[in-house]
Amino acid sequence: MTLDTLTNFLLDIPVYFVNGLLWPLYALTGILPALVSMASAGMIALVIDAPLQSLSSSRPTRAGRESQAAPSHLSQIYSGVVLVVWLVAQWGMGAPVPWIGAAMWLASFVAVLLAANQQFTLLDGQKKAILGYALLVIASRLYLGYMEQITPEQWAAMLGSADSAAQVLANTRGNVTAILTWTLWLVYPMGFFYMVAQQVGLYPTSLTQPRANPAQVLKRLRYRGGR
Repeated sequence: MTLDTLTNFLLDIPVYFVNGLLWPLYALTGILPALVSMASAGMIALVIDAPLQSLSSSRPTRAGRESQAAPSHLSQIYSGVVLVVWLVAQWGMGAPVPWIGAAMWLASFVAVLLAANQQFTLLDGQKKAILGYALLVIASRLYLGYMEQITPEQWAAMLGSADSAAQVLANTRGNVTAILTWTLWLVYPMGFFYMVAQQVGLYPTSLTQPRANPAQVLKRLRYRGGR
């Protein structure tokens, strides 16, 4: 090994080191929207779903009798199903669709924390909206994939000539792609975030117990003064 070769090797070591650091960073950036979605869904299942499920399945106590709650994890399972469908839908999709879905999950978690007095209805609506967005993404990908497989010759049997079929096929693809792009990138997300903002601001926040849910508010009114 000559002196020049050794010098070049030593000078290239920082470049190799930086590239080694950038590679996992690039890989992490590609799956970061999915990680944000999974983290938000996990927090919803642990912080929101579990207490709501426990409250809905609990039974009131009577004098001398213990309260018995039937264990159920239906709400957590629902969150898991919606998350799986979304991960399948966004897999391999380019930006900004994966990031839009991640923002939906994160906004759902934050909104439910803020709107403690209507957690059940708000969370149920958000899950259905995310599931609808995931199904819309899947349907658009299937449709566009099907359109890519159609040749002008196949349309020529209906339209009379290959030239006319090619023109109609190109126009159809362009129009449908534009509509789907506007829907996935703007229309549906804007409707979702408007719904979330509207529900969060629908009821005033308590100045004494801003994080109290309806059950806690009723309990405080019934048992104030230690009675």
